[in-house]
Amino acid sequence: MGITATFDHQHRRVSARAEGRVTLDEIREHLEEERQEPALGYSELIDARGAVPDFPPADVRVLVAWLRWLGERTRLGPTAVVVDSDLAFGIARMVEMLVDDVCQVKPFRNKLDAELWLDNLSTLE
Repeated sequence: MGITATFDHQHRRVSARAEGRVTLDEIREHLEEERQEPALGYSELIDARGAVPDFPPADVRVLVAWLRWLGERTRLGPTAVVVDSDLAFGIARMVEMLVDDVCQVKPFRNKLDAELWLDNLSTLE
C-alpha cells in the first residue's frame, strides 16, 4: 500500500500514513516527494501503525545513507514515527541513532506523544 502524505505549508508540517508492507523503494519515493514539494525541512508525523517494514534491518544503512545525502543538501525537519510493533520500533530507533547528527527521527508508540514532541520542537525554533 505504501506511504501517502499531505503537506500543510502554512504550518510547515507533513502528515504521512504508512500502510501494509513498506519497502525501501517506497520510503525513497516518499522522501523524493517531500524533496519535490519542497517539504524536507518541515516537521513530519508518520503514522505507521499497522505497517510492516518489508526489508531486513541491515538495509537500514541504505535509508541512513539517503538521509545523510539529503541532509547535505537541505535542512531536514524532525520526524516522529508512530508504530505498533517491536520490529518497526527497533528499525526506527536504529535510524534515530544513526542519523542523530543529521536530523531528528524518533519512534513513538502513542500518536499524542508524537504530536506533543513535534509541537514542543516547533515552539523551540
